[in-house]
Amino acid sequence: ETIHPRKSYKMNSSCADILLLAAYKWQISKPSLLTDANDTFDAGSTNKYWIDVQLRWGDFDSHDVERYSRAKFLDYTTDNMSIYPSPTGSLIAIDLAYNL
Repeated sequence: ETIHPRKSYKMNSSCADILLLAAYKWQISKPSLLTDANDTFDAGSTNKYWIDVQLRWGDFDSHDVERYSRAKFLDYTTDNMSIYPSPTGSLIAIDLAYNL
């Protein structure tokens, strides 16, 4: 996979940081948040899985990192121009927020 040349400073141009390839297929679930308790692994199977880590910076009161990560995941996996290798993966967003 190619790394997007502006990944580090352009938030709408991203690619997977880690790509996992398996000899056997993994069962996958529908997109969910980390705190969702009722995941069912009935969305099929795949042998490709990616992990993308994104850091955010800004005012704590104006951020909702949970909503941001869900929106970015859906943007990246449903966009036809995306360079993600498969629709299965995880987006990990870490909020480096400051409070004024």
